[in-house]
Amino acid sequence: MATGQEFDVEQLMQRIRENVRRRRDTEDDSASRHAVPLTGHDQAEADLDHLSSAYDVQNVRLVSHRLLIGSFVVAVKRLLRKLLTPTLERQVAYNAANARVTVHLGEWIRMLDRRQAQGLQAANDRIQALEGDGGEIRQVLRAIQEDMRAVQSQLQRTVDGFDEKVAAQSRDFDEKVAAQSRAFQRAQQSNRGLREQISAAERKLRRIIHAIEHAAPPPGRPETTPSDEPCVHPLRELELESEFDYAGFAERFRGSQQEVRDRQRSYLKYFEARTNVLDIGCGRGEFLELLRENGIKGRGLDLDLDMVLLCREKGLDVARVEALAYLGALPDDSIDGIFAAQVIEHLHPQQIIELVRLCHRKLAPGTVLILETPNPACLMVFADSFYRDPSHVRPIHADTMEFLFETTGFHEIELKFSSPVHPALTIPRLHTAGADVEQFNQGIERLNALLFGFQDYAVIGRKGLASANEDLD
Repeated sequence: MATGQEFDVEQLMQRIRENVRRRRDTEDDSASRHAVPLTGHDQAEADLDHLSSAYDVQNVRLVSHRLLIGSFVVAVKRLLRKLLTPTLERQVAYNAANARVTVHLGEWIRMLDRRQAQGLQAANDRIQALEGDGGEIRQVLRAIQEDMRAVQSQLQRTVDGFDEKVAAQSRDFDEKVAAQSRAFQRAQQSNRGLREQISAAERKLRRIIHAIEHAAPPPGRPETTPSDEPCVHPLRELELESEFDYAGFAERFRGSQQEVRDRQRSYLKYFEARTNVLDIGCGRGEFLELLRENGIKGRGLDLDLDMVLLCREKGLDVARVEALAYLGALPDDSIDGIFAAQVIEHLHPQQIIELVRLCHRKLAPGTVLILETPNPACLMVFADSFYRDPSHVRPIHADTMEFLFETTGFHEIELKFSSPVHPALTIPRLHTAGADVEQFNQGIERLNALLFGFQDYAVIGRKGLASANEDLD
């Protein structure tokens, strides 16, 4: 350099780097062979000490172990350090800041370690205290559990005893209810029997009075008939006993007179403002009473002497005469309306046909014929009521009666169904979640209609306004 020769700085720096790397590798190998392994905490402390003491890489003492060119190497190092001074200063500043941050972090971590140790110690102390208290608490809990078991045992014994008492009282109550129910049933039967006996006695008394009043006239005195009756010889048997107590049968199985009145009330609208309505087979006179209450004049026919006498006792106009004979003797177009409930099932088919034809002839134009009868389309009728009555001949289908009315000449014909079976007797619909049972339920409805439908029907027809001369004889 003194002679003014130029030298390659980059080449020189490369040689210096290689020498430094070889020396460092040699030192690191020696240190690794002689160093004592440090623990994680000790290593961290050593690293912090090293950062605190070695962050200044600028003020490092420059030496060389070369005997011949040692001074030259030191001079070059100093030159390079001067050249790298700005960079080294920034590096030193960075190293210092990094060292400070790292030291502060180390102090903060040590503080956290101390606090954690203190917290753990306090927690251990608290756990030990709780464990000491827990023994007492466990003893208290065991005592409470024992008391609860004793209370539960006592409660269970009380409940068991109460259940036994309730069960015994319930049995006693059920027995008393059953006994009272049996007594009530016996009382009902006794009352019904008593009422039937009283009713039978009343019927017999009526027959006796009727026999006295209608005894055969003295010789030479002719029999007379009411002036308002047609010329039909009335039945004059003076029987004191009936062959079959049909009036008593009706009281037991037909229903009370009020129930019959309620069922027949719907037919009143067909006879409004009429003055000459005929009730064929009037029975106990329920429909005649409805007519009277509504200002409609009516007359009844019945063959049963007890029924006739009961109706007359009520002040009703009733004749004991056979219906076909009575109708045959009436003038044509002379009746304002004809009603017959539960009658045609007692007749033979030819008699039914003759009855409808006669009614059509005797009704005034524009008036109504109503015939009510059991409905054979309801099978419950046969199981419950139809064959109970020994005087029933055969049921008549509604279609048959409708056809008979049409061919006889009636107009505005309608079928009116009544007296449905109690809903409790029907088959309930099936309800199953997630299953399609609608078709099955439709079958159930059809079966209910067949088995438990309407027990009665009435066929209603109106006579046309044309002359009765067009009626068939």
